[in-house]
Amino acid sequence: MHTVDVILVCVAIALVLVMIAVLARQRQMLRTTGAVPLAVQRNNRWLYGIGRYDGAELRWYRALGVGTRPSRVLRRGHVELLDRRGITDAERGSLPASVVVVKCRADGETFQLAIGESAFTGFVSWLESSAPL
Repeated sequence: MHTVDVILVCVAIALVLVMIAVLARQRQMLRTTGAVPLAVQRNNRWLYGIGRYDGAELRWYRALGVGTRPSRVLRRGHVELLDRRGITDAERGSLPASVVVVKCRADGETFQLAIGESAFTGFVSWLESSAPL
């Protein structure tokens, strides 16, 4: 075997191991209590991830990655639900048909979440269980 062949095989093995680590992380996170698949819209792109309820926080982790820190944290008393809608024709290629798109505001920023219907019910319950400000 040539040196280049050995390097290519090592790189391929490393890539496979990274993909396995990412998938194992996703699977482990979805198995924990309070975890839901959740997409966040950023710059007209939907980013997929996993939302985990942790007390008064909803922590969102990107689906692709090996990091252990959340990419976004929503604090229950700071989130305001503005609107709820189905997906548009333009979103059909990037979102499942069964999701609900929720427009929210937190800390002066307006954003959208795509969440399953039953997970939406849980999200609203979580928001309503906060103490009044």
